[in-house]
Amino acid sequence: MSKSRSAFTLVELLVVIAIIGVLIALLLPAVQQAREAARRMSCGNNLKQLGIAMHNYHDTYRVFPSGYYQTLGYDVRPYNTSGHQQRYCYARSILPFIEQTALWELLDAGQKLNTPSWQIPGITQVVPGYMCPSDGAGPKLSKEGFGGNYLGFHGDSRYYDQGWNADERMNGMFFALSKVRMADVTDGTSNTMMMGEINLIPEGGVDATVTDRRGMYNMCYTGNATLSANVTPNSLTPDVQEAGRFVNTDYAPAVSAGSGGVYATYARSRHPGGVQVVLVDASVRFVPETIDTYVWKGAATRSNGEVASQW
Repeated sequence: MSKSRSAFTLVELLVVIAIIGVLIALLLPAVQQAREAARRMSCGNNLKQLGIAMHNYHDTYRVFPSGYYQTLGYDVRPYNTSGHQQRYCYARSILPFIEQTALWELLDAGQKLNTPSWQIPGITQVVPGYMCPSDGAGPKLSKEGFGGNYLGFHGDSRYYDQGWNADERMNGMFFALSKVRMADVTDGTSNTMMMGEINLIPEGGVDATVTDRRGMYNMCYTGNATLSANVTPNSLTPDVQEAGRFVNTDYAPAVSAGSGGVYATYARSRHPGGVQVVLVDASVRFVPETIDTYVWKGAATRSNGEVASQW
């Protein structure tokens, strides 16, 4: 009688390894897609909560929060002694409505002492609801505070396209000293975008020199904390930023505005094929990067009368 074999042959072992390798190669894309689907769902939930918070703010104050409280022209308003003091935005205003009342009280107390917005204790506290889980650059922290992925739309143009101090005359939901009411959204709350996404540039931490101000909620000016729909999502067209305050990358391209130039931050995301936005009615949509430019621009304005037939 022949002896029973107690081990695999080398050929059999190689075949098994090859089969396992093929199975892993087939499964990895599916796993990655499942993970991205989960991250995208979490991102959409963040935007949904921000939309609800905006509604609650409006219910309380009968107006949506201002885009930011300092104009690009450094005018002294509404009560501070320097135009540089109030460089904060809607992201701070709605903190009490996203279960961040303690942080809001800390920031508000510092602001009332006429302290510059980027020097108030608490500005480096991370708010998870402002971060897209698909963007590995978050949380974005610098000596000027915490920055997030979600910005409000100021309209379909760039800052200064309409002249000096045009930041107070934009046609979107959030701009300098804006006081937009629900009744002002005559294009329809289900047709008008409120907030969207950007890609973040990682910083070196709170002790490092600031290199990119896009998404910085406590250092708002030159269009770095609001979105322009002048170009469609994930465009290769670079953002236009203040000289020396940005980093140009392939996933968040930027150029300098130069002296007297225009300023703009465009919608981008790490989600394949498009970006997520929350509309004024607090519903969330995924907008493909192939969207028609006219439709995209129209969705960023509150009362221009566009017909959103393709939306």
